[in-house]
Amino acid sequence: MKKFYTLVLAALCLCSNQISNAQCNGVKGPNLLGAKGTFSAPFITVNTNAGTCTKAGTNSFDPISNVGNALSGCTNPGIAIPCSDYTYADTAGALEPEFSYSILKIIGDINGGNCIKGDWTGKDHTGDGGYFMAVNGAPNATFHDDFYRVKTLPVCIGATYEFSAWVINLLPASSPFATPGTEPNISFKVNGNVIAYSGPVAYNNTATWVKFSGTFVATTNMVDLEVGNATAVAIGNDLGLDDISINVCQSQVSVEGGQGSVCSGNNVSVNFTVTDNNQSNTWYKWLKSIDGGSTFTDVTTGAQATYSGSTFTLTNNIGLVNSSMTGTKYRLAVSTSQAGLANPDCIYFNDYNLVVADCGPLPIQLVAFKGRYSNGKALLDWQTSEEINNDRFELLRSSDGRNFTKVATLKGAGNSSLIKNYAHQDDITGIAGKVVYYRLRQVDFDKREILSSIIKLSLETKTTFEIFPNPFSSNFTISFSAARSSNAVLRIQNSAGTLVYSKTIGVTKGNNSVVTNNLPSLGSGVYYITVFNEELNFSAKLQKL
Repeated sequence: MKKFYTLVLAALCLCSNQISNAQCNGVKGPNLLGAKGTFSAPFITVNTNAGTCTKAGTNSFDPISNVGNALSGCTNPGIAIPCSDYTYADTAGALEPEFSYSILKIIGDINGGNCIKGDWTGKDHTGDGGYFMAVNGAPNATFHDDFYRVKTLPVCIGATYEFSAWVINLLPASSPFATPGTEPNISFKVNGNVIAYSGPVAYNNTATWVKFSGTFVATTNMVDLEVGNATAVAIGNDLGLDDISINVCQSQVSVEGGQGSVCSGNNVSVNFTVTDNNQSNTWYKWLKSIDGGSTFTDVTTGAQATYSGSTFTLTNNIGLVNSSMTGTKYRLAVSTSQAGLANPDCIYFNDYNLVVADCGPLPIQLVAFKGRYSNGKALLDWQTSEEINNDRFELLRSSDGRNFTKVATLKGAGNSSLIKNYAHQDDITGIAGKVVYYRLRQVDFDKREILSSIIKLSLETKTTFEIFPNPFSSNFTISFSAARSSNAVLRIQNSAGTLVYSKTIGVTKGNNSVVTNNLPSLGSGVYYITVFNEELNFSAKLQKL
């Protein structure tokens, strides 16, 4: 048994922290242990039966509710419930024997020591009135060495984790028992294998919390964790543990352009670059939030990326933006497996926050942009209701909807508040494939430019009705064929059947492609679209992101 040391120096304080041996680079995921590792509510509750002197409330070192309940997981079956092989202490002098522990808010300070062990000095790591684990370490050669154990904790196979704890040497350096070679030394074990040692935790007259950690790659979907005693000494070896944590090690995800403001009417693309020296996080998906980040919905399912060295870069093409989109968050989430993408504890991510500013009037008000295919020619026409400083339109064509080339340039009206109509015939008799895509690039005299939505033309005679893109964010294109030229009504209803949009559109003989512009503000969800007249009756389901 260690000797009872009663002198406490008035010069001791509990305000210093330092970090040592941090091994997990980049932003880490949440602590999978939560309150079970931070010794906080709801896992830790007040021990109302503890000895009166341990929680008398008469001194700074024995506050009311000073003692927390024992770690009962060793005899209480369940997943990820902590326990200790050491003997729980909650009464006067109960921490004096070796191989004992207690859960306390504070054990001693400059004003004196608690009756449970009067020569120690320390309080919880964060200093917020929470609890920590105080341990009287016993020789590991004769006693079981686990201060703290967690069994069957779910993890993600292939992911790298940091297992860490904050440690404090509770015996002041001024103690006659604080001699070299008697310092605490802890080990971190995963499934019985040591992944790291703290090394000797130094004596200090200013009690100092120090973080120690080790990393491992999960090879099973459940792990057993242990924080153990790594020394055979009896004298000394007095320590506190707090904020025990296991976090997925997250590679860096950088976002090109950061969180800056963009002008309404511009086309926005954002690059996300993932850095992972182990090249293990190959799976990714895109997510989106329209409520400021409170909830995210999947935009895509899982896909795999290819590393170039230790990085890969993905581009999120947001498209044309307007002020109503301000506050939207776009997220890239990455994991080691497709299954891991569905588990928040197995991913790392970064967000792009879209802020759209009104940088002045838009150079054009594009009322309509339509296309149709007939006899080897794409017939494109568009209409504007207003133009400001508009130098020209460039008509762009693509075979895949992503890579566009310029096929024509049409002079703009400069400044106009009148309706202006534009048209162009594009000879595509030599084009391979069944579809072709078009969009407009509008260029100001001062070189500012914006891109229109994309329209999709079918090169086959068919009666099918297509929507592109679906799901959509702000607008979409409908494609269909008609036997003759006429007008039709386009209607959109929500999932309850309420009409939310109606418009008369011009239909030409052959294959048609019509962009829907100036839609009302629509919430995320499922909608139903119909296009009809005396001959046409198309309907389909579409989703608003």
